[in-house]
Amino acid sequence: MKKNNLIIAALFFIIPYIISSQTFELKLKNISAGSNISAVRSANKYYSKTGIPASWYLAAIINPMLVIEDKKVFFGLTKEISAGIFPYGRLAFEYSYIFRSYNTSHLRFSYNYDFILAAGDFVGFIATPGVGYFTDTKNNGWFLQGSVGALLGPGEPFMFNPYLKYRHTFIKEKTKSNIHDISLGVGFAFFL
Repeated sequence: MKKNNLIIAALFFIIPYIISSQTFELKLKNISAGSNISAVRSANKYYSKTGIPASWYLAAIINPMLVIEDKKVFFGLTKEISAGIFPYGRLAFEYSYIFRSYNTSHLRFSYNYDFILAAGDFVGFIATPGVGYFTDTKNNGWFLQGSVGALLGPGEPFMFNPYLKYRHTFIKEKTKSNIHDISLGVGFAFFL
């Protein structure tokens, strides 16, 4: 099992690196009202490299995480979606899949408050503390988390939230160990 987890983790980090060396192409030819679209599509000399790494698109879909539980380390994949009203905070839902033979699914519901560290036209750097509820259908508890990241996008209502997050989950049952996890990725944020 450990060997499989290491292989999956290695592939998760190596494949996006290989893919990111590729670039997407975008047609830059001006099209007038009477242009023949098929002629424009076949004109390869008008292509230009955009330089957007494919790994960014992969990061927008799933995010890697390391979970430490019972003095064992597990690899997982997670995705967070949040909605909020600035400056009052965001409510978030997160699903995580942990690569192990038991309790593979984690669900989290949380409240997060964004402190703006610096802001520009299209990006704001943030520090975000949060608190929430945790369940893996067999155990439940509450957690404290902290993250640093950014809010990217043209503005409200829809933004991307790249982040680095640490979380400590307190399990209610005293015989079970608490959970630590670290995740790196991109969340989706909706502001009303």
